[in-house]
Amino acid sequence: MTDNPITLQPGPVFYEVFLGALMIYGTNLKEWAALHGYDANNVKMAAVGAWNGPKARELRQKMIDRVGEDTFRHLYERRMAEEARGAA
Repeated sequence: MTDNPITLQPGPVFYEVFLGALMIYGTNLKEWAALHGYDANNVKMAAVGAWNGPKARELRQKMIDRVGEDTFRHLYERRMAEEARGAA
């Protein structure tokens, strides 16, 4: 881990990291959302930041917890690095 870790921000990268992790675990967004009492569209809206109130922040934390914070952060940072290389 770096000395100055990237802050996990809602957005497309956050959403993609979560979807990828769900695939690795053999599930998908619709199944995970239903298991936790959410509509899959609301989960997506929270992940991308279109829904950003207290409930959305709580939901994003549940998403991070499902993957594991260290794992999620590692995947997120790698994905952000790829984005930066693509934008250069």
